[in-house]
Amino acid sequence: MKKHIRLYAILLALLSLSLLLASCSAKDGAAGESYYEDKNELYNENVSSPSIGGNGMTNTEQKLDPTETTERKIIKTFDIYAEAKDYNAALTALNDLITQHGGYVESASSSDKSLNHTSTNYTRRATYTIRIPAEHAEAFVGSMGTLFNVTSNQSKVEDISESYYSIEARLEELQAERDSLLDILDAPETKKDYDLWLTVTQRLSEVRQEIAVYQGQLNRYDSKVAYSTINLSINEVIAYSSISESNSFGSRLGAAFKEGWSDFVIGLGDFVIWFAEALPTLLLLGAIATVVVLIIRSAIRRKKRKNIFDQASKE
Repeated sequence: MKKHIRLYAILLALLSLSLLLASCSAKDGAAGESYYEDKNELYNENVSSPSIGGNGMTNTEQKLDPTETTERKIIKTFDIYAEAKDYNAALTALNDLITQHGGYVESASSSDKSLNHTSTNYTRRATYTIRIPAEHAEAFVGSMGTLFNVTSNQSKVEDISESYYSIEARLEELQAERDSLLDILDAPETKKDYDLWLTVTQRLSEVRQEIAVYQGQLNRYDSKVAYSTINLSINEVIAYSSISESNSFGSRLGAAFKEGWSDFVIGLGDFVIWFAEALPTLLLLGAIATVVVLIIRSAIRRKKRKNIFDQASKE
């Protein structure tokens, strides 16, 4: 019996909704249309309803063809590896250059160990994620060579036009549906029918959640399109890495010898610095070792004299 009552209530609610939408449609000169046609007209006042075309695509899909859009959505990303001799001055100049091009640092990290350490492995390093307006990105990247010795520069371009405009179209549909739901929710008939009010309220909540998700995606896309991303890694070095323009055996041999000699000089310098740093400790250890040896030798001598004295006493 309860199931029949529940079914009757649902049918009554649907009938009320149909009558309400039919009355709204009659005012707009569309009397006689079905419930779903009225709902589509109400939710999509300024958006034509999707229909299947001759190529099997809906009108919405045809509208989202990226070749028909007036503005393409492009995301540019640069990965740059560079070297700096004057580390502090280079980082200061980098911050000035970022400000000059209207950008900002999204994230940064660095190590504080200096080349003054005993090993060249302890060089200072810094990594930046920099956001620069897309129209200034190429100029900014081109200026890197004036601040650092750029050893690697890679760029990536991603066209997100199709995905962007699909999300934008879906967002417009959801916003139109939200506005229609709000109109239905404010209707006197809806306020009198609790089941209808509850159904509309639940759907309105779902639509608002979907709108928030799609709007967040568009905001992220807009940010990446408007501001290009530069991933920059900087190493502090004593001498810049050289890139040979020729690939012949002689040039490669000369570059290898030059690099080997540079490593030898750096290694020798590291050893001298290490020795100077360790010298006080070595002197202290040497003094302690000398005292220990003297004490041991003195003990051995006393033991020998005692043995000689004991043998003489027995005789």
